[in-house]
Amino acid sequence: MNESVCELAYEVNNNAWIILVWSIVVFLNTTGILATIHVTRLLLCTQVEVFHINLRIMFSNLSLGLILRSAFTLFRAMQQIVLAITWQDKCDFVQDVYKCSVQSRINLTPFNSVIYTYLAVALERSFATLTYRNYEKRRNEIISLALAVATWIHPVVELVNTINRPVKGQREREYCSALTAQPVVLSQVFNNQIIICLICLIIFAGIWRFCVKKSRLTLSTQHHNLSSRFQLAENIRASKIILPNAILFSIITLLNILFMFLLEISKQSHSIREFAIFKETMSLTVPVYINVYAWIFIIRCPQFAKRTYVVRRFPQLTKQSPQAEIKGPNHHFSMLTGFWTSTRG
Repeated sequence: MNESVCELAYEVNNNAWIILVWSIVVFLNTTGILATIHVTRLLLCTQVEVFHINLRIMFSNLSLGLILRSAFTLFRAMQQIVLAITWQDKCDFVQDVYKCSVQSRINLTPFNSVIYTYLAVALERSFATLTYRNYEKRRNEIISLALAVATWIHPVVELVNTINRPVKGQREREYCSALTAQPVVLSQVFNNQIIICLICLIIFAGIWRFCVKKSRLTLSTQHHNLSSRFQLAENIRASKIILPNAILFSIITLLNILFMFLLEISKQSHSIREFAIFKETMSLTVPVYINVYAWIFIIRCPQFAKRTYVVRRFPQLTKQSPQAEIKGPNHHFSMLTGFWTSTRG
């Protein structure tokens, strides 16, 4: 093996800055995974039915994608840290191009699924809004599960294509990343990811605006039944979680594409060591996002806050607003009695 390649690989992968970044990745991914698992457990818990079952399936699929993405990058970072501690030869840091390419695609597969899952959530919420008069009674778990599985089809196909793609040219690299493993078509990445994110943002904002207006109208006129009011209230509750998460995810996606563009054009003007440090630092956006994603659920949903040890001692976070509060059947029957009394009077 070329000694100069080994020396450069050692300098790139065993310096204080990049080890510090990998340590931060390990910490953020660990806390993010634990928080997201907690949120997913509450989403699937039958005692915390805050959202419709179809939406809970979509949210769980969203959490699954983020957990897998974080788990894969956590494993990579820990692997590099262990190597930096236990290395015996500088050539140990040299990485195979094929393994690097497959690893990068594996890390990217859950992230791409998350993008498609946001689109699936937008479709589900659109249908819930259009049929809000009776959507509460619709429990199409099989359709929701099929839609969740569909979000993984294209990413998995891309992964299989990467595994089957033969490696040409140089088979060893000093540093492994998505940009060094294979050619990146920036225009294609931009079109696919940003367009989907923009479509989702427009849909989520429109749903929130429609449901707020409709909910105020129904409360003042009482022209809708309890199922309609419940579904409108649920759409508003869900929008308070989906919209900020979707906005933040779109910003993260746009930043990743921007950083990718900057890294691509700066590869020739900077050393591979500087490139690696900058690349790893910019990749912290997703570990940060998974933590914020979970805490948006916890903070903006009082039912989740009550069941989270860290925040349940803060009454301002666990107090439910009258509209968001989920009450038992007796409350609905009293509302129904009041409705018929007012209409007869």
